[in-house]
Amino acid sequence: MTNNTQGLSRRNILKFALASAGISALGPVGNLAFAEADSRKFLVLINLDGGNDSLNTAVPLNKDAYYDRRPSIAVTNPLELSTGPAATSELALHPNLGSFQELHAEGSLALIQKVGYPNANRSHFTSKDIFHTGDASSINANDKSGWVARYAELYNNQTLGCVSIGYNAKALQSPMVNLMQVNSLSSMAYRSDGSYSGESQRRLEVARTILDRYQGSGNAAEVKKALQVGHENIDRIQAVINNYQANVEYPTNTRFSRSMESIAQLVHAGGLGTDIYYTGLGGFDTHSGQGGRHANLMSTLNAGIDAFSRDMKMLGKWDDCVIVVFSEFGRRNFENGSAGTDHGMGQTMMVTGGLVKGGDYGSALSDNDIRVEQNLPMEVDFRSVFGEVIDRHLAKDSTQVFTDSSQISGPQQGFL
Repeated sequence: MTNNTQGLSRRNILKFALASAGISALGPVGNLAFAEADSRKFLVLINLDGGNDSLNTAVPLNKDAYYDRRPSIAVTNPLELSTGPAATSELALHPNLGSFQELHAEGSLALIQKVGYPNANRSHFTSKDIFHTGDASSINANDKSGWVARYAELYNNQTLGCVSIGYNAKALQSPMVNLMQVNSLSSMAYRSDGSYSGESQRRLEVARTILDRYQGSGNAAEVKKALQVGHENIDRIQAVINNYQANVEYPTNTRFSRSMESIAQLVHAGGLGTDIYYTGLGGFDTHSGQGGRHANLMSTLNAGIDAFSRDMKMLGKWDDCVIVVFSEFGRRNFENGSAGTDHGMGQTMMVTGGLVKGGDYGSALSDNDIRVEQNLPMEVDFRSVFGEVIDRHLAKDSTQVFTDSSQISGPQQGFL
């Protein structure tokens, strides 16, 4: 091969040099940086997509209205939270959340009630936009950057600074940063031509040689740099996969648990410079036949959290970890005619991690809150929950991330 690349068009050289599934997943070509492995505190965001029913997740105790308004779907055998430093007689957990019960007994599970945002919208699309952008000032949020992307732009603007695995999160999207969003770490692999599978390594070496020797300026030089960094990061991720030795067995039958294991793989490798990991679990729009469906979702959530929390403890990273579980809104207080619940407003967010101060936060639900109102009241702004994690756990300034003037101001909850 000669040094002369002048005969190649920019389009052809980049098409050949791309040569992988993973590089295209790194987002628009731009100001990419190389991720360095290190040891740092990190945040895991778990998005329960579709509107989780908080009343059947964190079950109110001794509230007749709960059973009166949910004659067929009320949880009748919840897990009590009567032991440990955060013991409570106000709330219990869905019976399939046994790992969450254990975390609560350890004093490391915070249940934050009545979370939402002012003038709540019950549209999935609008409310998800607000939760992803952190901005409720406009119903049309298409032109707004995601709040995780804003965090990255301010504090960790490199490809792996914040990542999403197994969930396509608008929260990470912005024209200003290029953050990794992939279905799985295994998809970050070089594509090989099926007709020449034995030549894959040689073709990859040729592609990299072309990149190294290509002389370009302006945008072309930036594209070259981005592709080179993409190749380097994919190499590192492949090394993560190849060198990973599991501490615990993750369930393989759900995408959510596989995503949690992928996050764990990155943490095992030193984090690769990542502050925020994002993933999600869908199926929570339970308008009908909620009982069995919601129970299965609770089992899936619990299994992934159980494996991940045990893994982090064995790795010595539990104190460096905070997990936040949230949805775009809660459900109505009453069941509908199809044994389900419709779109609501307020929700209970769950936060756990080694340094989380477990307990109930926000004002307790009253019988009247459930009996009279259609929805759970909203008193705690969701941005203050995320903001507390940014300020106190990640040690960054959340006021630069959440700038919407409509958000409720007030003291943070104190779970960190």
